[in-house]
Amino acid sequence: MELELSEGGIHGARYYIVRPWPWDSHITWLTMEAWAIGTFGPDGGSIWNNLNSRWYMNNSKFWFRTEADRTFFILRWQ
Repeated sequence: MELELSEGGIHGARYYIVRPWPWDSHITWLTMEAWAIGTFGPDGGSIWNNLNSRWYMNNSKFWFRTEADRTFFILRWQ
């Protein structure tokens, strides 16, 4: 599984993005999601409506407000 990295912006806020692809048969989205919730707390719901959360899941990607959180995520799943 590769972790595709990018950056994006929503409403003027910068996000550090990870897109896991293709899916590994041993690591599912739900496994990654559960780890992220346990590590970073609940996701922020809709990225379009709530800009104050630490991280989001949207469009098969994990969106992080800080580069440090994205780096920690990468280290766990690489």
